[in-house]
Amino acid sequence: MAMSDNFPLIPIPGRDGLWHIYARSPGGGGDVFSHLIPGKDAAILLDTGFGIGDLKGMVEGITDLPLIVVNTHNHPDHSFGNPQFDTIHIHSLDADLLNRLMEMPERVVPPEEEREYKYVQEDMVQPAPYKVVTIEDGHVFDLGGGYEVEVFHLPGHAPGGIALLDRKRRVLFSGDALVWTPTLIMGRPGWPCTPWHTVEKFRDGLLRLEAHMDEFDVVYPGHSRQALPTSIVTDMIACCNELIDGDLTVHYNILGNGSPVHVHGMAKIAFTEDRIHVKE
Repeated sequence: MAMSDNFPLIPIPGRDGLWHIYARSPGGGGDVFSHLIPGKDAAILLDTGFGIGDLKGMVEGITDLPLIVVNTHNHPDHSFGNPQFDTIHIHSLDADLLNRLMEMPERVVPPEEEREYKYVQEDMVQPAPYKVVTIEDGHVFDLGGGYEVEVFHLPGHAPGGIALLDRKRRVLFSGDALVWTPTLIMGRPGWPCTPWHTVEKFRDGLLRLEAHMDEFDVVYPGHSRQALPTSIVTDMIACCNELIDGDLTVHYNILGNGSPVHVHGMAKIAFTEDRIHVKE
């Protein structure tokens, strides 16, 4: 597979053997990070990005350890590279969309004016079958050598959104649940809404994570600024509680439809009122 010089996948070495792979957005969305988490006997590749460029070849150039590929959630900017791999692990609530993505028609390079970089058709990972293995809250990946990585279910942005806690390195990988930019828990036309797309469910997941805050020192999200302080967890719980308790103060708006954002400290939630409470 080709990888255009104008569409970079940039591997960035991190602490204690970690790698953070940065992919520029092809247009219309935020740049994204995948994370490579090696142990002694295996390594986790967390998220596969936009599916543009040879992510598999890049990772295999970094490590020869067997790969366990995990999606933090099922959104295409984190999963379009999945067909490069034989097996993908994802929370059970998000598995259905992966099966539908495998059946998409051929992905075609959009017109040049609609993309920020000049990548070519051969750079695009095409839909193809792969095995989907479902995981649940509390699942532990044993990578050998004392490297154990636990799954924390953090719905809200996506029903099956997860974070991974690498206890040996004292690092939390938070996907799109804890990000420097707003966490998106909002409705738009055509977007599905379930009880798992709510601020209440997000808060419940964060409360379980809060009980483990003495086990990590830094947070690496799927977008934007990396190496966030752990205080984003407590700030986000407070932000959720304010919305749940009826404080719908709009501190600013994002996106073309003016989605409101509520802020508490470092935490920001883009919300709509229909996605705050779980409806009985």
